[in-house]
Amino acid sequence: MANLVRENIDRWFEHNLDVDNRTLYMGSVDTSPEGDESGVDTFMASYFVKGMHVLESKNATQEITIIMNNPGGDPYHGMAIYDAIKVTKCPCTIKVFGYAMSMGSVILQAADYRIMMPNSKFMIHYGYNAYDTNHVKTIDSWVNEEKRVCYEMEEIFLKMMLEKEEKEGHGYLAKELTRIVNKQREFELNKVPVQYSFSKVVDKKKEQVRVILKEMLNFDTILNAYDTVALGFADEVYKRPE
Repeated sequence: MANLVRENIDRWFEHNLDVDNRTLYMGSVDTSPEGDESGVDTFMASYFVKGMHVLESKNATQEITIIMNNPGGDPYHGMAIYDAIKVTKCPCTIKVFGYAMSMGSVILQAADYRIMMPNSKFMIHYGYNAYDTNHVKTIDSWVNEEKRVCYEMEEIFLKMMLEKEEKEGHGYLAKELTRIVNKQREFELNKVPVQYSFSKVVDKKKEQVRVILKEMLNFDTILNAYDTVALGFADEVYKRPE
């Protein structure tokens, strides 16, 4: 019996999959020669999609818990993980320990329920890329592809923000964005406080919020757990039961 338990624990640590408790761990699977975290890459996506398949095959409707500590990485492997969460019939809860940054912040939006630990961080940005080619037409193709990827990412975040506004009522998002953006600029020289207000017309409001979101995505915008929930990018900050 002890050997069986040991074998199960070894399998959990090796494959980031706890079948008995229907839990997947989403962290860096491998490290580079420089010692950096690998982040979202082919290894993470492969392990994760396989893990989801195993848990779905055991029970196609029972909840899956995903433990995330994710620095971000490749957008295509990230969207493979995002889609694996979105298409499953199993309810999925993601718990963020440490951080959900860059592509990790996008993946988090796929879950049915999103929990931030009190000291976890959330970071959004457009990301960075370099093109290993000197061919002008090829560069043009990849630039256009990057624009499509960025737009898709905007739409994911925008949807979450507008759903939060709908839930809390008109004026909520303007108030929270005003508070958070002013806090983000607290240490800037010659800072000018902002004061946002948005139209009650849904389509117009969407484009007004998109303008602010684009500004946030233009550089690394880091949010604490509570501000992440405030903007609709997570559902709650974990609180230990009394």
